[in-house]
Amino acid sequence: MEALTERQAQILEFLQRHIESQGRPPTQAELALAFGFKGRTAARDQLLQLARKGYIEFNEGTARGLRVLRSPLSALPANRVPIVGRIAAGSPVLSDENVEDFVTIDPDMFRPRADYFRRVQGESMVSANIFDGDLVGLHATYEAARGQIVAVRIEDPLTGEPTLTLKRLQREREVVVLYSENPDQDSYPPIRLDPREQLFQVEGLFVGLIRARTH
Repeated sequence: MEALTERQAQILEFLQRHIESQGRPPTQAELALAFGFKGRTAARDQLLQLARKGYIEFNEGTARGLRVLRSPLSALPANRVPIVGRIAAGSPVLSDENVEDFVTIDPDMFRPRADYFRRVQGESMVSANIFDGDLVGLHATYEAARGQIVAVRIEDPLTGEPTLTLKRLQREREVVVLYSENPDQDSYPPIRLDPREQLFQVEGLFVGLIRARTH
């Protein structure tokens, strides 16, 4: 399948995010407004290109006749990796699925490959040489072994809000324990997750990082 340009990948991400948050695709007028197009014709042309490349279904006969067929992240060239929000190295932070920017890297820089980056917030992983502001490369997976550093999505049992945290994974019988890599364990205590009481999911395996310029 033909790769997308960076702008096309951003439009595809916008379409998917709009559908997920609004329950419907945007109109061509809304798309034009979001990306600063001069009119609906330019927005229509972009949708036709996405449809031609096989990333959406697009029916010009209806106002909202489009459907996303492929994930925006899978649409990028192998050397263009998105930065997708923040991840906590401290207390979990609210998840943010917006693509902030893109990083151009050698596809073989990490093994397994980095599917996306998240920007670190906090100091709980400093002993693993992961610092506040670093971009951590994550390989998208729902599985991880004991001792691996992972990104975990945790749902608040009261509000249902998802949060994200970067920690080292351990298991104690039926309980998953997420440990920090900071000698100050009082400030960064383990997070214990019982699947019988709380929803959570590994979303990515840490495969490497790009150092923030301050370190």
